[in-house]
Formats: sequence, C-alpha cells, structure tokens
Amino acid sequence: MNAVYKQEWIESERGWGQRPDGCSLHLSIEDCTQYIKDYWERMPDDPPDEYSKPSGHPILIEVSEAVYKEVHAAQKRHGLRIWNHERSKYGV
Repeated sequence: MNAVYKQEWIESERGWGQRPDGCSLHLSIEDCTQYIKDYWERMPDDPPDEYSKPSGHPILIEVSEAVYKEVHAAQKRHGLRIWNHERSKYGV
C-alpha cells in the first residue's frame, strides 16, 4: 500500500473570502507538521492580501505508485503541493 498523509489547504483573499486551494501530500505526520511550519516561517510579518492556510487535519490516503514516488522525491521539502487544477492528475 502506498499511503501518504493529505492536508487540505484554503486560500484567503482580502475582500474576496476563502476558497479551496489544493492539498499537500506527506510521507508522515511529522513531515506535514514541518511543511506547515516552513510555510508559515516564509510568510511576511504583516498578513498579505492573499495567502493559503491549512484546512482541517491531515488524513491518511492511498495513492498510486507514481504519486508515491513523487511525494518521496519531494521529501527534502517535507511534502508535495498539489494545486486544484492538478488534483485529477494525482487522483486526490
């Protein structure tokens, strides 16, 4: 089984609101936590007009061998970001 953790993301835009913004895939909960931590550390001190944020809690899902290999290859970054327009390509 090729299991990974999937974290959903939403985009928040000033004056517009929120909308789904894809997901990220991780080999472990620890990778997911570090990915989110790294993301927030790159953010400026003042909130930008538009940004993404995690939505809900990560869930364990099964993915194809090809997707699992891509997530594994992204291990150095602690995960693979999948945008909404790419979801069908990855089956997530």
